[in-house]
Amino acid sequence: MNRIETLESRWRPEWSDRSDLSRLKAAFNKALYFVDTVPKSRSQLAGPGTLSDKGLREAVRAHAAEKVVPDLRRAMWETERTANGLKNELSRLAVPRQHDKTDVAGAMLRGEIRSMLRGMENGERIGLIMSDPTYLTAAFEGPAALSGLSEDLRTELERRMIEQAHGPATEAINSAKEAVELTQAAVEMAVSAVKTEGAFDSDHVFGAWLATASAEVEREIAAEKSRYETPPTAAEALSVPSYRFQDGEVVRDGFHIFQVAA
Repeated sequence: MNRIETLESRWRPEWSDRSDLSRLKAAFNKALYFVDTVPKSRSQLAGPGTLSDKGLREAVRAHAAEKVVPDLRRAMWETERTANGLKNELSRLAVPRQHDKTDVAGAMLRGEIRSMLRGMENGERIGLIMSDPTYLTAAFEGPAALSGLSEDLRTELERRMIEQAHGPATEAINSAKEAVELTQAAVEMAVSAVKTEGAFDSDHVFGAWLATASAEVEREIAAEKSRYETPPTAAEALSVPSYRFQDGEVVRDGFHIFQVAA
């Protein structure tokens, strides 16, 4: 089984039946198509034997800039768009953190509850938080330490409670996150193919070329983002990443996670 077949085998049949993942599936297929066809394009251009090494390199790059990179950038944007949608869905399921600021009595009660929680054993504390809405509300207001919790533990408690209350919804979201990550892997593979077949000898040169080749699509994406994108308000720890091209690398949420192979 080659690398394309390996990725194809990991695409779950149920994802193909989900209307909310139809565009992501198209992006996945497009990326795999380029993994296969970019090397073939170079072979076809080299076939007649009339091009010098420099001429072949320039021809491959020109073909990729026109026929490959724009669609690859759109595929990457689709993974980001889908990921943002999942992030927003999770935020709607998250434990509420906003309270009526005019309710002084309620605020005082929640403060007393947090003080009591800090003095409890961890098991008793967690049991009350997960079983009593009043304790839950108090524990998720303010820093986690005020309730005797760590931020990591409170995030884990939130994840458990969301799954208990919204099991089918969280299962669908988590499954979709896997589809996003698989599509991203396919895009990364296609980007690597472009770099290899275009004979780029440095990440810096490839990054500059990639930015130029995707510039028009970047403007389209920026316009689309400005029309609908709003930041999530909660459940950040459960979020999925966003990706973009930068300096010859795939960047996720500001961190370089994939450097195009030489």
